[in-house]
Amino acid sequence: MTGWRIAAAAAAIALLGGRADAQTPPPSDTLLHLSTTGTVQVSPDQLVADLVAQSTSPSAAAAQRRVNALIADGMKMAQGIAGVDVRAIGYSVAPGDDKRTSWVAQQTLELRGADGPSLLDLAGRLQEHGLAAAALDWQLSPALRRRAHDDATIAALKEMQARAASAAAALGLHIDHLQDVRLDGPVYQPRPMMAMARAASPAPAPQATAAPEDVTANVSADLVLRP
Repeated sequence: MTGWRIAAAAAAIALLGGRADAQTPPPSDTLLHLSTTGTVQVSPDQLVADLVAQSTSPSAAAAQRRVNALIADGMKMAQGIAGVDVRAIGYSVAPGDDKRTSWVAQQTLELRGADGPSLLDLAGRLQEHGLAAAALDWQLSPALRRRAHDDATIAALKEMQARAASAAAALGLHIDHLQDVRLDGPVYQPRPMMAMARAASPAPAPQATAAPEDVTANVSADLVLRP
């Protein structure tokens, strides 16, 4: 190996060694690993209702026409209600039996809105029009869940600060600095909606009560303690 290559290798080894030393606490330091969870309780801000249009017919086309008409009428009714978001989801057509003597078509109309009474009234009218209420529940909107997760993160950090101070005091040490902090992100998966039995005849308008929901955040960190 030539002289300049030996010098370069030595420099690289020294650099790596310096980085390793910078990341490793001195022998007199104590590394404390902590994980905490913060939880806040939040009232949901939007009601979500799923109403299903379904039709059975000897032909797939006839079943689809009936479902398409129900969904189109439902969309028109929903679009006339201020503050209610509506979308058609989950279209499917399948044989009703092994011999394919009948076909079943269905699609779901999803309603979302903050005005519970208006949305529940609309859901009742859609039931009278021929759609079946399949699921109904209050949920947190993504924006509210994100704000709640931020609050839960702050609560977790405060809990970590208190636990770290208590642990350091018990060991006769003090917190010098935080070496690494890891925060999780908000989870947008909604809680399962309440399933509803499909009535053979028009049913009374559905009801739904908003219940507080827990939002949690997890925090972990490495803290350097010194005498």
